[in-house]
Amino acid sequence: MPHVVYAHKVNRVTLSGTMFSAAEEWSTGFWMGEEGADASVPTQAMANAILPLWRTFFEAAQTKVHNQYLTTQVKVAHINTNGTTDSANVVYAYPATELNGNDASSPYPPQCSMVVTLLSDRPRGLASKGRMYLPGYVGAITGNGKVSSLQTGELATQFETFFNGIRAHADIPNTPILAAKGTGLFPELTAQNDYIEKIKIGDVIDTQRRRRNGLAETYVLKTLV
Repeated sequence: MPHVVYAHKVNRVTLSGTMFSAAEEWSTGFWMGEEGADASVPTQAMANAILPLWRTFFEAAQTKVHNQYLTTQVKVAHINTNGTTDSANVVYAYPATELNGNDASSPYPPQCSMVVTLLSDRPRGLASKGRMYLPGYVGAITGNGKVSSLQTGELATQFETFFNGIRAHADIPNTPILAAKGTGLFPELTAQNDYIEKIKIGDVIDTQRRRRNGLAETYVLKTLV
């Protein structure tokens, strides 16, 4: 099978942390780069600039992230066109003080997540749509099984502010993109990058397929008579 490639070198931003007193881990992230050129090599200043923007989002009351969810690092990795990580160009930023959510409501299971859909200006196809799973959401579910429009609107506004801050910051080169791997016999010809121009958040809590990392499960066994 052909080796899957990216259209240009890109940067992968990974935000990660722990929850439930470090019994479990979470991560989410997005791509940075250009539509028609290689992404700039990430710098320490870039990672350092992303961290406070994420802190503002993560700690906002309107974001409704549970206070047992902690962010422990920001990682920015330079990814080659063949999909490998340029190990010489990976930078990290760590919070100087605890960075946790602001909501003390009863938490949902760790596999539950609100999803941000990332949209380019393409109506369909490669690099038209991507997604981020947001950790630790505990917004109330209403009688129809959905999150209220007020709360989804507040969450969307907070995330919009985060991405706009990324786009505008002088120490953060390039811009958030969708980086689609190439397909077919000539993946280098079909791989696509495109800029993220819109975000969309729905009112139904989603489920991540990878449910657990290290959360040990305890069973109750009953013998039938």
